[in-house]
Amino acid sequence: MKMRTLRVAAAALLITVAGAACAENQTADGSGGSAAEPSANVTFGVGVDPAYSPIYLADQEKLFAESGVNVTVTQFQEGTGGLDAILAKQGQFTASTESSLLNRATRGDIKGLAVFSQSPSFIKLVARDGIADVTGIKKYGVVPGTVNEYATNKVLAAKNISRDSVEFVNASPAEMPALLQRGDVDGYIMWEPWPSRGVANGGKILLTSGDIGYVYNLVIGVDGAWYEANKDAAKKVVDTIGKACEQLTADPAKAGSVTEKAIKVPAAEAETLLKGVECKVRDFTDEDLKRYAEIAQFQQDSKIVEKAADPATVMIRGLV
Repeated sequence: MKMRTLRVAAAALLITVAGAACAENQTADGSGGSAAEPSANVTFGVGVDPAYSPIYLADQEKLFAESGVNVTVTQFQEGTGGLDAILAKQGQFTASTESSLLNRATRGDIKGLAVFSQSPSFIKLVARDGIADVTGIKKYGVVPGTVNEYATNKVLAAKNISRDSVEFVNASPAEMPALLQRGDVDGYIMWEPWPSRGVANGGKILLTSGDIGYVYNLVIGVDGAWYEANKDAAKKVVDTIGKACEQLTADPAKAGSVTEKAIKVPAAEAETLLKGVECKVRDFTDEDLKRYAEIAQFQQDSKIVEKAADPATVMIRGLV
């Protein structure tokens, strides 16, 4: 409990710093230097893994500035940090899994604008040494309310394992590899680089999310009220991420270099981890919304949220 409190405090500090940085960029009239478009200053929250490489690239190579939007990118230990910043009115944009966005959308006005990354293999189930089959996992590492928890449920359902027959150990993504090595958890299904870190600690990959019928999405999220007042600026941000994805698709090695600069993951490792990940900004499809509804219902059934989010109202279609 003590460690979790410290993580929350750290996140709050990052939010405060981000807010201060944004304020410093504003002119005396609070417009951020543009009377015609006061929305040009925004804070964009991201997590710390290679999947956020297009945002890292757009930030490092000043693609946002070239589009006419002044973006401050703030890193959080977990992808939910940017969502919490929006709820606290300390940020406007974030990138997160569809599961995390749907969760937080039940607490405040958060909208999804587009998918920018998807993969059937970026999320993997890793088990500790000595466990060769999913049925041998009795203690799962879980990050409550995230895609990790949803994917864990998908694993159990696919293997006809009752949730009541296993134990869930709550921890942050960064803690999982050490917990696995010590035997505090038998396995976890997580996004990279945490599965690979688990393998480095003696674990073994048993399956990917695609094996259980789940292709994860990373979604560009936004403060709903801010979006309604600043649609042109919002589209510029989304379009810029689209351009960054085009660059990374044309030159995959660039994803490694920008990730290394942003989060100190070695470039070669980051490039390897991103194999099988499609970086492309696209609109939401009917199939997406159907899957998102399943995720939202799972969150309600598991009492993660009191009422399921409605993907049809949370996800804004037609921007891309």
